[in-house]
Amino acid sequence: MKLRRILALLLTALLCLCLTACGEKGPSYSPTKSPYAMKWECNAPQIAAENGEIHFYFMSGEGMNVNPENEKGQTEKWGDSCLVIFPDGKTMLIDGGFPIYAAVLTENLQRLGVTHLDYVVLSHSHNDHYGGLESPQGPIKVLGASHGFYSGRCAPACMSENGLTTQQLLAGDTVQLGEVKLTCLSPTQELLDNPAEKDPETATNNASMVLRIDYKEFSALFTGDIYKTMEQKLVTKYKDTGLMDVDLLKLPHHGDATSNTGTLADATTPKLAAATGALPLGTSLYFGFARYAHTVLHDAQDGYAHVWSDGESLEWETSRERTLDMYDAYDAFNADKKTPGCVD
Repeated sequence: MKLRRILALLLTALLCLCLTACGEKGPSYSPTKSPYAMKWECNAPQIAAENGEIHFYFMSGEGMNVNPENEKGQTEKWGDSCLVIFPDGKTMLIDGGFPIYAAVLTENLQRLGVTHLDYVVLSHSHNDHYGGLESPQGPIKVLGASHGFYSGRCAPACMSENGLTTQQLLAGDTVQLGEVKLTCLSPTQELLDNPAEKDPETATNNASMVLRIDYKEFSALFTGDIYKTMEQKLVTKYKDTGLMDVDLLKLPHHGDATSNTGTLADATTPKLAAATGALPLGTSLYFGFARYAHTVLHDAQDGYAHVWSDGESLEWETSRERTLDMYDAYDAFNADKKTPGCVD
């Protein structure tokens, strides 16, 4: 598969580039002018449809701190959310970040020309994933949505109370949306009914929806907040199916050390990985995926990340240059096998 990285530009140059590449702007709206909102502005659904591409916008708060002095001693950020745009222009939002991020998320979607969400996916019921979906300022309330996918024991209120038709996805379920196929790898009903962990937070994270997305020869895997134990179970379960081997991997649990084992990296062999987390990725963790991936995108360093594919090639851009060079050596590892412009 060919792979070409588009380096992040200065914000002013990037804005000009995006406006040029995106063609028409999206419909008019009243922005919050939040300093945490993305600077890109375009009609992304139109672009995807015209070019026959699938697009992923990994959201970011651009430095937004939700709870600077939490009990864990780390700075919590905006949460977790990704907009997926299908080759027919349909839109799917995976998670919605913290409630405090809702207005920024809605503005970002409007900047991208999204006027309505066709599909919403909730990976699991933690506040940093669903909070922005249930907020009055969030996209479900402001833009509206048609269909919701969830993996819990019952449909979340943010879907059922806002007129969405809902569908529970469990391991083995598939959904065909035009040329895009969704395959749920986890959880199972047995896991929901009889969680292996006594701690409720751990049990909820390990019951996250693990969702594979396929478009032609391109594949992506979204892993929610699963921990190492669940990674191992999934690798063992699917090792002979090829379902874990993907081009784009959304790192579990915000790229945290609770997850992201070398076993997962070896099973997925991603050409590009992305994480949305509160802290920079550990270098050993980063290296585990850089052995395969051209780079590991992380909002703490890269800001907003935009990834797209025509079903064969894989391209990306970020909203800012990295401020640290601590990962450069890892990105350069095995450079002969990861030549920019051509990675098979």
